[in-house]
Amino acid sequence: MTQSNSKSRFLFICLAFLTAGFTTFAQADERTLSISGSGSVSAIPDQMSLTFWIEERGNKLSSQKSVVDDTTNRLIKDLNRKGVEDKDIRSYQLQIYPRYEQNDDGKTEQDGFVVQREVQVTLLEPENYDSIIDLALARGVTRVGQVKFEISDQQGLYQQALINAYEQAKNKAERLATAAGLELTGTLSIAERSMSRPVVMQMAEMSSRSDKVSLPGQQTIEAQVEVIFSTKTQSGSDN
Repeated sequence: MTQSNSKSRFLFICLAFLTAGFTTFAQADERTLSISGSGSVSAIPDQMSLTFWIEERGNKLSSQKSVVDDTTNRLIKDLNRKGVEDKDIRSYQLQIYPRYEQNDDGKTEQDGFVVQREVQVTLLEPENYDSIIDLALARGVTRVGQVKFEISDQQGLYQQALINAYEQAKNKAERLATAAGLELTGTLSIAERSMSRPVVMQMAEMSSRSDKVSLPGQQTIEAQVEVIFSTKTQSGSDN
């Protein structure tokens, strides 16, 4: 090997060590910070869903079903006149089952049938709730239950809650980084730790005339995220 080649090889090896040393130093100066954040958005429910049951007991299925169907048709027409559209009414759930009674001898015997139809209604104007209940009970509805106050823009509010959760995580990261002599340089990843689910408030089942005291209150939609930030050592810091 010539002297010139030996010098070139020596310089190449030195350069490789210097480059490796610089890379190691740069990597040591880069750190990550993992922070969790939570956010929420509150809103007043703007719609309501409720369930009516229309029931007829007897020994003749055909006539019982006819009564239930007629009552359902009249109820739907009354709801339409109140401004409830057909798309907000579901009335396909029909149930028929035998009814049993205990006789004088203590034996259980079949005593006719029960025909029942479930009608689910979504009210886009919850302030009409009390009058709708009165109308349904007057029309022949035998039971009212599963009354829920709901937020129509569930997804939109949840997305805002996610943004709020990220902002909280970033604020926490900035404070912690400053305390540790670090500086945030970017966001490496964001992981959603929550799921958007309907927020509802269950009311007690009702069987009598309602009074105008039904207030939905305010509901909160929450979101959680896990964020990884990149950091670097602040100038003049020994950390």
